[in-house]
Amino acid sequence: MKLFCLLWIPLFYLFWSSISLDERLGSGGLWALLLGSIYAVAVFFFGPFIREEGGFGYSRWLSVSVDLVSVPALAPFVAFGLFLPFRVCRDFTRFPLLWLIPDMLIRIIAWSVRNDPTQLILVPLLRTALVMGISGCIRLIMRGKVPGIIIASLILLALPFGASSCYWFFFCQRPREGFILLAITLVPMALHCVFQYEQARIQGEKTLA
Repeated sequence: MKLFCLLWIPLFYLFWSSISLDERLGSGGLWALLLGSIYAVAVFFFGPFIREEGGFGYSRWLSVSVDLVSVPALAPFVAFGLFLPFRVCRDFTRFPLLWLIPDMLIRIIAWSVRNDPTQLILVPLLRTALVMGISGCIRLIMRGKVPGIIIASLILLALPFGASSCYWFFFCQRPREGFILLAITLVPMALHCVFQYEQARIQGEKTLA
């Protein structure tokens, strides 16, 4: 489980880079790792931001959302948006993936004692699903078609809630609901990867022709 937590996001980043049609990250990759490291260190020393010592209610769900799942996956998009005027990076998929790597490395240190699969396996999966789902929705919105904008906007609203609730259900020992939400949360990521692969394949065929 520790190996999965350590390698999942870096390996997924390599997989995505192999099928991505976006331009190279350049200095944006360095900024992603640097800022992601600063964020990870700050969370390690000053977190959690919402302390929940016990219970399974709304406060626990909020703690999961802010400290473990949704906010850590959304933070790199905020930083990316701040970088847009300076044209440092335009790849809004690989930037957040790189951002997540330092945080997961530090989390392994904190989580290694408990060896909890909900932390070591579920958290990297859900964060990746959020990053990929959000970036896929951004691409859909950028196409400018009204149906796509509506669908993407609804997914953007629902995805963080679903990911946090997925972890919360597993934490509350309700695996059936957790697996259902996990499958739903992974759908946008899977579709994004499939569409990107098809675009890369078509582009490759045109280049060979």
